[in-house]
Amino acid sequence: MEKRRFTRINFSASAEFIWNDKSVPAEVRDVSYGGLYLKTKVLPDLYAEVPIILFVEGTEPPIKIFFKGKVVRVEPEKGFAVVFTYISPESFEHLRNFIFYNIGSEEEAEKELRRFLGQAYPLIQGVKLLNASIFKEMLLEHILSRAFLYDPENPFVLSSGKKSPYYLDCRKVTLFSESFDLIGSLFWQEVKYLGADAVAGMTMGADPIIGAVLAKAAEEEYPLEGLIVRKEPKKHGTQRQIEGNLKEGMTAVVVEDVVTTGTSALRAAKVLEDADVTVLKIIALVDREEGGKENIEKEGYQFEAFFTLEEIKEAFTKSQAQKGGSSK
Repeated sequence: MEKRRFTRINFSASAEFIWNDKSVPAEVRDVSYGGLYLKTKVLPDLYAEVPIILFVEGTEPPIKIFFKGKVVRVEPEKGFAVVFTYISPESFEHLRNFIFYNIGSEEEAEKELRRFLGQAYPLIQGVKLLNASIFKEMLLEHILSRAFLYDPENPFVLSSGKKSPYYLDCRKVTLFSESFDLIGSLFWQEVKYLGADAVAGMTMGADPIIGAVLAKAAEEEYPLEGLIVRKEPKKHGTQRQIEGNLKEGMTAVVVEDVVTTGTSALRAAKVLEDADVTVLKIIALVDREEGGKENIEKEGYQFEAFFTLEEIKEAFTKSQAQKGGSSK
């Protein structure tokens, strides 16, 4: 099951959803910034996206909240749960006011609002996608020129023990001033809309990424902590395994440079959660597509990578072809 990032609020109201071109009545059981649960015997397919209208009575005229949700759980004869994928701008204020009034903590409501905006608010999603595409295009040039190695005659041994003709020495990118700034911007686009207290990761691959994200958070005066997870607890002093201003009950985003099988990221997440830190998401610069995404999501974490190895290989092949053509 995916880790919960939003506070559920028990709420009874009527609703309608569209399925197979028909309007189906339902009753709301609970709602959050993440989504809601509808009680109904008519069940849409798992992972289908359905339009939903929520009717909030007690006002004149009654409030209607329009949104779309992806079905993430179906319970026969009971109902189904959705996560929000879109909410109309005019409906956004109604939902925001309702959550703020019922959640109890203004600080927590602000954090959850950021997560919601990044997930389902169309204007924010558009800005995120545009910025990410610009940062990625610029960063890809640095990855190809500094970090991407190809040697089919002498394959590289990966952390998983496998051999590959391709290797990514990402520290040549994460520890370079120009790409350091781009990496900070790219990761910060995601982290800031998760409402996290901290950005964290396993030393050493995550260290420069953590620093880059902290620098971007500082530019926006966002109070973000950095947490570095050691491979083993210190043998002296405080004997800590987590460096930084650790506090119980914190939320964190785990970052990584390259994910192969996901072992390192999952290890960092476990150490953090053993210290009462809730991991909201795991984000990597590159996914080598060797089972890491599946392993991470199997443990209930959201996962995102800005690049895949296949994407980088295609860009490398294209650049080599262009060089060959221009040399003729």
